[in-house]
Amino acid sequence: MRFASLGSGSEGNGLVVEVGSTRILADCGFGLADTVRRLGRLEIEPSSLKAILVTHEHDDHVGGVARFARKFRIPVWMTYGTLQASASSMSGFDEVRIFDCHRRFVIDEIEIEPYTVPHDAREPAQFVFGNGDMRLGLLTDAGSLTPHMCEVLNGLDAFVL
Repeated sequence: MRFASLGSGSEGNGLVVEVGSTRILADCGFGLADTVRRLGRLEIEPSSLKAILVTHEHDDHVGGVARFARKFRIPVWMTYGTLQASASSMSGFDEVRIFDCHRRFVIDEIEIEPYTVPHDAREPAQFVFGNGDMRLGLLTDAGSLTPHMCEVLNGLDAFVL
């Protein structure tokens, strides 16, 4: 398992996670050209991404998702609440997939465990990524720490805050 941050802050967020030949992007808060440039620094072709996972609808997390996903034909995964809150930017894009924050799912070689967090968004989620041997936790925005979060994040091999 490998990971790299494209950036994290009020100007944009993005995290690349790779397991074997599967590469995904968690959040895409940068503009199209900026995202391509940031991926290029890591020698990653945008078309090599299998999916974009969105944590919530705030612009620094979802601002570049629609244009980037449309241009490179990448499926986007988000909660129903996040889709409803960002419906205007995602309208007409038919590669949106809904996940439930209480159910794990798999994208090729990456196991994804979404978990709920308290945050001022419609239905925010964060993720734990796994490959069967290692677990990487992502926590970018949360208003507080809950017992559920502590349980999900226990025993990680790496943690991106």
